[in-house]
Amino acid sequence: MRVMKHRKGQFVIIAVLMISIMMVSLGAVLYTAVTYYKRERWEEYLGIIDHVKISCGRLVEISLANYTLTNNTNILMDNLIRWQSDLKKVYPGFGIILNYSNLGLACQWYTNVSFSVANVTFTMNITSVGLTGYNFTASVFLRMKILEWMWVDSKSKELVVRLAVDKEELVPVTTLKEDNFSLIGLNYTNFSVPRSYNETYGFIYEIHCNTQAPPLNVEVALIDSRNIKVIARS
Repeated sequence: MRVMKHRKGQFVIIAVLMISIMMVSLGAVLYTAVTYYKRERWEEYLGIIDHVKISCGRLVEISLANYTLTNNTNILMDNLIRWQSDLKKVYPGFGIILNYSNLGLACQWYTNVSFSVANVTFTMNITSVGLTGYNFTASVFLRMKILEWMWVDSKSKELVVRLAVDKEELVPVTTLKEDNFSLIGLNYTNFSVPRSYNETYGFIYEIHCNTQAPPLNVEVALIDSRNIKVIARS
C-alpha cells in the first residue's frame, strides 16, 4: 500500500508540473502574439503618420506652385480644407483629425534677391490610439539671386547674367536647365544657361544670350521642376 501511495504521489506531482509547463508555454505564446500584434499595429500607425506628413508637404508645394502661376490667394486654404475631409475617407476608423495654423503664402519678387514661400504648421490626432498633439511644419521655398550682369561690348552684343538659386534650408538647386529660365522684356537670341562654380557664391548659373542693345536692367523669370515660379530684377 505504501508503494502504491508513493507512486500515486509521484504521478500527481508530474501532472502538476506538466500543467505548470503548459501554462507557462501558453502564456509565452500569448505574450508573443500580443506583442507582435501591438508592434504590427504601431508600425501601421507610424506608416500613416509618415504618409500624412509627406502628403501635407506635397499639398503645400502644389499650393505654392499654383499661387505663383495664377495669383490665387485662396488656393492654400482651399486645398487644406479638402485634405482634411479626404483624410477621413482614406483612413476610415482611425480617428485621424488634422488641424492647421500659422499659414503663410507669399511672393517677394522684382528685386535682385526674390523668393516664393509657403509655410503651414499641422497638428495631428489619432484618437484610436490616443495620440494627440503631434505637431510638424511643412515649408516650401524657392529663391533666386541675381549676382551680377554685364553687356560685353557692341561687337559681340552678348548679355551675361550670373545668378544663384536655392530652396528650403538654403540648399542650392543644381538641376535646372535653360528651359527653366527666361528673360522678360528683351528680344534675345542664342540663349543658353551653363552651370559653373564661383569661389565667392558657390554653385551658380550663367545666362548667355545676344541682344541688339544693352538693357537698362535685367529681369529673369524662373520656374523650377515643382512648377514654382520666381522673378528677380537687377
